[in-house]
Amino acid sequence: MEALLKSAVEGLRKGGFEVVEVESGEEACRYLDEKIAAGVSVGVGGSMSVREIGILDVLAKKGCAVHTHWGAPAEKAKEIRLNARNADVYLCSANAVTRAGQLVLVDGAGNRVGAVCDGPERVYFVVSHSKLVDGGFTAAIGRIKQVACPKNASRLGLDTSCAKTGKCSPHCPDSMCRVSIVLDRVPRGRKMTVVFVKEPLGY
Repeated sequence: MEALLKSAVEGLRKGGFEVVEVESGEEACRYLDEKIAAGVSVGVGGSMSVREIGILDVLAKKGCAVHTHWGAPAEKAKEIRLNARNADVYLCSANAVTRAGQLVLVDGAGNRVGAVCDGPERVYFVVSHSKLVDGGFTAAIGRIKQVACPKNASRLGLDTSCAKTGKCSPHCPDSMCRVSIVLDRVPRGRKMTVVFVKEPLGY
């Protein structure tokens, strides 16, 4: 794991990402609390990792406008996602990180990848070591399909093959795998930080 982590961190830094390594979700929360100023607007992707570290409540308590569609009425979701994309800061995770330091994201609605590609200037990824793969894009997609998607689809109550059987079907009508991106480098004009957390988080 140490060699894999070192390779991924080196690759991320070469790609222009700032990398912060922490031991726990609690430490990640403290770091983000220090970096995100009171009163700014914060967009949030559909990330279990971000929610698990408790940062959203911390930010709300210090006056940040936190735009998250989770738990919101369906008729408000589109507006919230738009506000999240136009926020000062964006918080999310990645579904996998390759040995070369690529971030791989797979979305259903595309709001997270849209915000990451062309949204807030400041983006923070909260990523557990458990999302590292010893390979490239194919290994990353394999992890997402075999590990992340079945758990996430089951949590969301989706009528998918992976939720029912744990296996992916390319012809699943309720598929959550609709938009995939690979971040090889930080997009021009953006500032992105990967907060690498040793503790397992998310899927």
